[in-house]
Amino acid sequence: MKLSLPRLALLLTLTALLFGAVGSAWAARRDDSLPVEEYWALLKSSRQAVADLDGKTAEEIRAALDDLAAQWDAVASVQLESGETLPLDNSHITSVLRAENPDLDALTALLDSILASRATDPEPRFTKDDIQPLKEILARPEFQWKEEQPNPLNDWLQRMWERFAAWLDKLIPDVTIAIDPTPIAAILLVLILLYAFRGLFVDLIADARLNANGEDSDELLTADSAFQRAQSLSRGGDYRAAVRYLYLSSLLMLDERGLLRYDRSRTNREVLRSVSDQPELSQPLSEVVDVFDNVWYGYHELDEERFKHYSDRVEELKDKKQ
Repeated sequence: MKLSLPRLALLLTLTALLFGAVGSAWAARRDDSLPVEEYWALLKSSRQAVADLDGKTAEEIRAALDDLAAQWDAVASVQLESGETLPLDNSHITSVLRAENPDLDALTALLDSILASRATDPEPRFTKDDIQPLKEILARPEFQWKEEQPNPLNDWLQRMWERFAAWLDKLIPDVTIAIDPTPIAAILLVLILLYAFRGLFVDLIADARLNANGEDSDELLTADSAFQRAQSLSRGGDYRAAVRYLYLSSLLMLDERGLLRYDRSRTNREVLRSVSDQPELSQPLSEVVDVFDNVWYGYHELDEERFKHYSDRVEELKDKKQ
């Protein structure tokens, strides 16, 4: 079939109009945001339309309410003055409008309550343009959040505090501690270090005083000379220094007999481990070491009677493997 030029032009025109109408309808469906002022105007007009239904027939009321419901169905979101779009759910309004037995009083109260809420809404103080400079400021390097790097010392302090809190909880179950543990753990650490350094410096001072008094160094002592020095110090009432020399006498005696190697760099526990395979030595030597640690490092007081008991234990150790 051949089309004349006028008919072809008419067909193209109708096609363009059809697609234009469809495009406009599609755009209207996609851009269904209602400016905020028009939203409030729609509420007021709906309220007035409901008021005008007084005295109308049931058919007239039904038709008017269905028309209002269709208008509210078309409102899916509202656009604020700042340009921000907020989604809306008008299902409650439309359900009341489409009720089988419409209650005009309830519908009026619903619309009035929504209109009244506008008076309590705060007026917008800032627009979208006002917020932009703030975003630029917050983007500066000084406002960028940096993840905290792990701190081994803080982690250790935290673990120490948790252990202390767990011990305290066992001791006093009803006590609840709701404070920052880091300062307390730090204080505990400082106290522990002070105690340790106190013992170290006091020992150094004591050794310096002993050497200043012309006493022999440990390298020049023998088991017998150390024992005699201990007895001399005990008679002068210096039981703490006397215990040290008794302990040295024990180690030197065992070294002279080839039962262990005396080395000042070894700890007391290392000395005990070196004779752990000799129960007849390790048990009495362990008692000698414990008393020495308590008196020399723990600063426990020792009287004449307890010193004599310690001296007897050292003598018993000398009798082993004669």
